[in-house]
Amino acid sequence: MRLCDILSGAAVLEYHAPVGLDVKDVVNNSEKAGKNTVFAALKGERQDGMDHIKDALARGCAAVICDRKPDIGCPYVLVGNAHEAYAFASSALRGDPQRRLRLSAVTGTNGKTTVTSMLYHVIEHIEGKGSCALIGGVKNRIGTNVYPSSMTTPDPAVFYGYLAEAADAGARYAVTEASSHALELRKLSPCRFEAGALTNLTEDHLDYHKTMDAYFDAKKKLVPLCKSFVSNGDDVYARTLDCLHFSLDGGDFTARITELSDRGISFDYRGYGAAHCRVPICGKFNVYNALTALSLSELLGFDAEDAARALSDFKGAEGRFTRYGLKNGATAIIDYAHTPDALENALAAARQLCRGRLICVFGCGGDRDRNKRHLMGGVSSRLADLTVITCDNSRSEDPESIIGDILRGVDKTSSYKVIYDRREAILYALGLSSGHDVILLAGKGHEDYEINRNGSRYFSEASIIREFNDGGQDYDDNDSGGSGGALRRQTQGRSGG
Repeated sequence: MRLCDILSGAAVLEYHAPVGLDVKDVVNNSEKAGKNTVFAALKGERQDGMDHIKDALARGCAAVICDRKPDIGCPYVLVGNAHEAYAFASSALRGDPQRRLRLSAVTGTNGKTTVTSMLYHVIEHIEGKGSCALIGGVKNRIGTNVYPSSMTTPDPAVFYGYLAEAADAGARYAVTEASSHALELRKLSPCRFEAGALTNLTEDHLDYHKTMDAYFDAKKKLVPLCKSFVSNGDDVYARTLDCLHFSLDGGDFTARITELSDRGISFDYRGYGAAHCRVPICGKFNVYNALTALSLSELLGFDAEDAARALSDFKGAEGRFTRYGLKNGATAIIDYAHTPDALENALAAARQLCRGRLICVFGCGGDRDRNKRHLMGGVSSRLADLTVITCDNSRSEDPESIIGDILRGVDKTSSYKVIYDRREAILYALGLSSGHDVILLAGKGHEDYEINRNGSRYFSEASIIREFNDGGQDYDDNDSGGSGGALRRQTQGRSGG
């Protein structure tokens, strides 16, 4: 394609390269540059693409897309926003596949994965297998192909590639999660979504956005990209949007709860149509998720009763409040809760299932928002009978520093324990449990890896549960024994657990 054609949707300020230049691909990594490629010099959190222009040129790239003038002589196109131009170029080179699909997008701090999974389930149930693509933070489902996910909203070259594959395979719909980072970086600017939703807004990603208002401003960038938009009327931020609202207390789309139990949730739904909805997953927060999915279904033109019927066999999104029975009669729950609000919701739902002790195992990620750590410590020590604080993707940070931040919020009169090794922390909690106890493993959800300053390694909480059920030794509350040997580097709060 011609250079001017791949940038036809972008805000081009100046051409200092031939507009008819033949372009085969656009890349944002200089190591991938080659003949007939264009290099998008993007400014990131840790690196600036402008510093890699010389390397891209040496590898044969034909021109540079940038939003600042290069300090070396080269063919370049000056644009208003290089990230947005990169998205338009990536889309154009793949045939603008978003124009061949009916798109929906969900943003918000919590619930994106479950809501998009629910909507995908509804569409596939009503329209048939292969009718919809699902792009998000857990897995990307394109027809019969399933691709691993490394971020909530993929890099534009990958994202529009998935849409092209879906459209070519005969899909008519695509549902995607829209992260605040993707919206701020305008990855989705080429898209026009038929329906969009904001689930909620609570503290997260302030290491990137700095303030809640800036975080909200990023989320709001999805609204003008959508033909119809619905947001949470019960959320202090989302309810301020001038759009349709869903709510448990009135609104354009509403739900009257009739059951919250270990068997699932039930509610009477009313929107454009009406239906009774029963979903075999637990927690009041999942009423909100199902209500959001039903609202989006109706905005896409589906009948409310058909959508509710489809959700009756929805088994939940991977790593989202997934329950496991233990050999000792207790229940373990794996959940992705990694914000104060999500942890509070997960613990509240777990408490409803619990007739014994509620034990929470969690940590906080390194190189991420530090301010939420003490808040999560406070939430767990307030709502759980025992909190086991451990590591969770410490990345380049010192685990002691992270856990120190968490401990600042812990009620020191509560029962808590620190076990740095996450595997040992989980085995400790499982082995300590009995009968009707519930153990919430919060923070990792679907993730099957653990990242620290030494790199990434395989780590599966579901595998640890299976190991325990297959004969892993029970722990007494004596800081010793178990399949991992003596527990390392522990501190202990009142009652010792």
